[in-house]
Formats: sequence, structure tokens, C-alpha cells
Amino acid sequence: MAESEQDCVMRTGNRWRQIHRAPNVYVVQVPFLNISTSETNVFVVEDGGEALVVDTGAPTDEGAAVLAAALEEMGVDEKKTSFFLTHLHMDHAGLVDRLVPLDAPLYVNKVDFDLMNVSKVPRFWERVEARVMAEGVSAERARKYCRIGRFGTGIDSFKAEGRNLLFPKDGDEISVGRYALRVVSTAGHTPGHQSLFHEESGLFFGGDHVLFVISPGLGFRPDAQDPMQVYLDNVAKMLDMDISRLLVSHGDLRDGWRERVEWLLGHHARRLDRALDYVREHSGATGAEVIRGLKWNVPQEWDDISTEQKWCILESGMIILDHQVREGLLLRKEDEQAVYRYYAVE
Repeated sequence: MAESEQDCVMRTGNRWRQIHRAPNVYVVQVPFLNISTSETNVFVVEDGGEALVVDTGAPTDEGAAVLAAALEEMGVDEKKTSFFLTHLHMDHAGLVDRLVPLDAPLYVNKVDFDLMNVSKVPRFWERVEARVMAEGVSAERARKYCRIGRFGTGIDSFKAEGRNLLFPKDGDEISVGRYALRVVSTAGHTPGHQSLFHEESGLFFGGDHVLFVISPGLGFRPDAQDPMQVYLDNVAKMLDMDISRLLVSHGDLRDGWRERVEWLLGHHARRLDRALDYVREHSGATGAEVIRGLKWNVPQEWDDISTEQKWCILESGMIILDHQVREGLLLRKEDEQAVYRYYAVE
């Protein structure tokens, strides 16, 4: 085969394939059965013998074997490889301790890193539990939800001691061989969620910021300042970027990212409006009642869905209520049982 023809051939292997040249970009499907997905797409950017691995996948034996084998088949040199975590959820950072060498550069967002540490303190979850109960959820259910919520703060995703941690900020560049990828703040799904953008090719490594298979959930944090608005602003700014392809962390890679972004913006706007309409029709409803009344995209009735799904819905619902209160569209009052009641501001 002539050299020019060989350059046009995309490499493939077991559970991985090349999706771009200049720079070379590979996707590895690291298995992990979640609520609505069955794998995490881990991306590898390579040039001149250097490599950057974007996320790692969930902490399973099968996932570790798949990713390790893929990196070996690609010929990735461990000593010339760095790692970038879009956020610290288990299905993105779960294999750090097993596959990332201690001295390898590991890029982690400082906001998410600090949250991971502070959430190890019992007081953090006592505050979350108190807020959930204030929305009208029983103490027993609130405790169950908070036990699930711990997986969303990065607890035990990896042990940071002795690691070569680097904390990139919005606008920083990470080099891989001849190429530079710009760090883009895409906070919302987590407070410190970050993406990578290769401007020359237009490739956008988006993590869980925008997905095709589901509408990404927004994680509730007791001190967060309007994560709904932060998320919407970070989604909308993609429309002003020269993105050629969105590389998502879950589901098949496909075209149509711009249409998906516009749909997500409209989807959240409609749900915010539905929250107002529900409160107008049920003045004085508790937060839990409002949240259950928003008609979430789940196949079963509320009592039939999993506790994990209920927690994700509750998180997003509290964020919706907080946003509408901050916007001055809803009024929140505490009743004699210390439960929040909501009223529309006319």
C-alpha cells in the first residue's frame, strides 16, 4: 500500500476505533451499565508518540481490561501519556487508581476536586439531607437519596495523594505533540465540568455537557449559585463556537450537535415554564409535589422508577425551583413543619 493510501486508513481494534486524523483521535467504549447507557466513550488524542486520554470509565474489572488492552493495541507509551477528566463522576474517573500512573499528568478541575474532598465530611450530607426534607421528603427517603448522591460528588473516584495533579482553568491549553486543545468551562452537570476544544479541526470533547441519548442531569450542591443558569449559558455559548463534531461521553457519535443544543435549551425553557404553571394551579404545593408534577421523561409512574432515577429527578427539580425563586418568579415560604411551600409571583 502506498504511503498516501496508508495515511487514509483509520485504525480499529477490539472495542476501539480511530475517528479522526491530524490529530489522531480514537474512541474506546468502556463498558458500564448505567440508568440509560451501557458504556463510557473514552477518547485518546495522539501525536508524535504523545497521548492524552480523556476520562477513564467506570471502576469495573471488565472496563479496566478493555481500556488497558485498547491503549496497548494503539501503542500508547505510558511514559508519554497524560490524562484529562471532564468531571469526577464514577463512570468518568473510576479507573484512575487502576490505570493512571502516579507520576502521569492528571488534569482535574479544582472546583470538582474541592467538592470531592468537602463531601467526605458528614456535615455536607447533613445539609443536603436537610434541604431534601425541607422540600417535603420524609427523613427515611432523604437518607436513601443522599446515599446515592455520594456517587455524584466523586467520593473514592481516586486517591489524590502522591499524584501529579494539574488544575486547568477555562482558556488554558493542553499540548499533545504538535497540537493544542483549549480547556472550556462547561459547568452545570457538575460545578466544575470542563471540556476540550481543538479549534483547527473543530473537535469538541464534551464529556456529559451535551448528550444525544439523554438530557444531562444537573447535580445539586447546597452552596451552588444557580446551576441552571450556569448550565444554560454554557450550552448556549457552543452556538458561537466553530464546532465541527461533538464527541459525547455516552451513546453513539452522531451529527446534529447544533440541533441538539437548540433542543436542550428549549427543553429546559419548557420545563421551567411547567414549574410555574404547576405552582399557579397548585398554590402552596411543596417542592416534592411540584417536582413530581413536572412529567419527567421516565417510562414508569413515580412509585415504579428506581431510587437512583428519583434522586436524579429530585436534584434537577430543586435546581429548577431555586432558579425560579432567584428569578423572582416563585416565592418560597416555610410552613409550621419547616417544609417549603411555593407560590407564583404575579
